[in-house]
Amino acid sequence: MSVGTTQPIAAVEPAASVKTPASGASNLAAGMLWPLLSGAIGLALWEGLVRLFKVPVFILPAPSQVIVTIVEQWWYLLSQLAITTFAAGLGLVMAIVFGLAAGAAITASRLVDRMLTPWLVIAHAVPKVVIAPLFLVWFGFGLQSEMFFVVAFTFFPVIVNTVTGLKSADPEQILMCAPWGRRPSRSCEKSSFPSALPSICAGIKLAVTLAPVGAVIGEFVASTRGWATC
Repeated sequence: MSVGTTQPIAAVEPAASVKTPASGASNLAAGMLWPLLSGAIGLALWEGLVRLFKVPVFILPAPSQVIVTIVEQWWYLLSQLAITTFAAGLGLVMAIVFGLAAGAAITASRLVDRMLTPWLVIAHAVPKVVIAPLFLVWFGFGLQSEMFFVVAFTFFPVIVNTVTGLKSADPEQILMCAPWGRRPSRSCEKSSFPSALPSICAGIKLAVTLAPVGAVIGEFVASTRGWATC
């Protein structure tokens, strides 16, 4: 009796899950549902508590009153918001340029580090509201004071993250550039800055969130135009 050869049975692999555009859209909708529901519940509670306890408008207006005011005065609010955005943007650009230059100088020179770092720490430790009247005296009433107030709020995160990123560069990559006769600045450009970009971008992101705060506080102190004066 002949015995037939046995054929190996191929293992059946489970079918890989295929993501379709419909499933991606449904996941996106499900991810947005809970934040929207939370916001709706919060606004409803806000509206109900204000009306239940009859809170005066000058203390806490109801969301419906806020929406009515925005609709009625949308052009005025938009024009004032443009002024605040302009001041915040200019101050942010100045802070980024100054922060990158100062951070690179601190990293490149130990002497600059020892001389400049104490002043930066002192400037950051001083409350910004305290120096607001000085800005008004130094730079005048208007856009100049607002811009420098934004710089005071935003330059420190850019400097700190720039120095942190440049100092965390791989020393071996920097040493690899030396035998080829590259200048220190060229070596820093080719090796240090690319590795420092994530840290620098993190500092810029933090500065972007602080720029509107500095612009609004500057408008409270030294301006009659802008979002804070509405």
